[in-house]
Amino acid sequence: MMRRSLAGSLVLLTALTAAGCGGGATQEASGAKELEVLYKVEPTWPHLEKVLRDAKKQYETAHPGVTIKLTPVQGNNEAYYTKLALLNRSPDSAPDVYLHDTFQVNADVAAGKLAPLDDYLTKWPDWTAQFPDSVKEAAKGIDGKIYGVPISTDTRGLWYHKDVFAKAGLPVPWEPKSWNDVLTAARTIKQKVPDAVPFSMYSTKIHGEASTMQGFEMLLYGTPGGTLYDDTQNKWVAGGKNFTDALTFINTVYREELGPKQADAHNAKLADKVNLEWFPAGKIGISLDGAWTAAAWKPTSTKPWPEWQQKVGWTAMPTQNGEEPGAVSMSGGWVMAMSSYAKLKQEAFDFITVATNKENSLTYSVSTGDLAPRKDVAADPKYTADNPSVKFFTDLAEVTHYRPAYEAYPKVSAQVQEAMEAVTTGSRSPEEATAAYAKALPGAVGGADKVLAR
Repeated sequence: MMRRSLAGSLVLLTALTAAGCGGGATQEASGAKELEVLYKVEPTWPHLEKVLRDAKKQYETAHPGVTIKLTPVQGNNEAYYTKLALLNRSPDSAPDVYLHDTFQVNADVAAGKLAPLDDYLTKWPDWTAQFPDSVKEAAKGIDGKIYGVPISTDTRGLWYHKDVFAKAGLPVPWEPKSWNDVLTAARTIKQKVPDAVPFSMYSTKIHGEASTMQGFEMLLYGTPGGTLYDDTQNKWVAGGKNFTDALTFINTVYREELGPKQADAHNAKLADKVNLEWFPAGKIGISLDGAWTAAAWKPTSTKPWPEWQQKVGWTAMPTQNGEEPGAVSMSGGWVMAMSSYAKLKQEAFDFITVATNKENSLTYSVSTGDLAPRKDVAADPKYTADNPSVKFFTDLAEVTHYRPAYEAYPKVSAQVQEAMEAVTTGSRSPEEATAAYAKALPGAVGGADKVLAR
């Protein structure tokens, strides 16, 4: 995907540079000042744009003489990552403030693209009073400094259609205790409700980090001792039984035709098909996805589904064989970050505080279904008023894991996606895909001395 879009992106970058946008384009002539804010927007995910428009008005009212230029990037996460990386190649095109996925923070810190916020945060009372320590860790660099203010956090689990379960004779509420329970339910749905997709997960490269995190890591970290990175030896783990077992689950889903058809598995809009089409139509049994899923059906959605609270259930993803703690989740989130190239750093930080204040954070969390990073938002009755799944997914923080978001992680994630896609298509067995991952890993992390063989 990145290679296909590179040529067009380079043309765009040339035009942007010529026009003089971004951090290098902060305008101070005649006393005028401008900050550029970059963010992603999709037709079915307009929520951040509304928040940033509100923040722009609030900020400009309180800061006469400073203009906020909002620059949306149309497309999914992968399109956004590509555009941001391209713009960040030069001070002349880099945005001053931007939405950033936490897994990419350390890579950009190492590349010198992000400005640390610690000196500013010590003077902002909300940072100490409203952001839990666990949330603060989301944007912490290896150097211990903070490089972003969280606008969201999340957990992951299983969503299921109650009517499909009823037709299949499966229990509601459903509480699977092992991977086998999940697969058994999917097999039952395939047999008894043949017009429904039994089980959906992300498992191909087109879905990028969603495949790695919502798919593979939800499996790997549910195996005994399963991890991508060994913290005791400070090395990346090269495959092993845990890795193969996770791929074997994916292989079972697709070889037994329990998952989406191949065309759908490789469709960048799979999430929209699952949440906006299949769930409302009763054409899916189980979906492995994030806490934000319910936002697809709320009144703020592009396709509201008023009946969702009666039709949809949610439950934890079990560990492989029911090992303690019995369930597994992965957590990540997004932050508002400041470019190291920004000329007006105090003004840029001030905008971040406006965008992530209680009012705007509440609007964002209620609209998106993402979990609130602020204590005062989590305590607000509006936060849970029309989304009964929020408390459940918040409580999953007790069993959650975080990605090893070191500098090399994005490259490791890309290799995980290679392995997943090979198993999804059937071009490699789980064992072959694991071996290929182990072979490619040293090149991704900077040498064999950084790899632990298993």
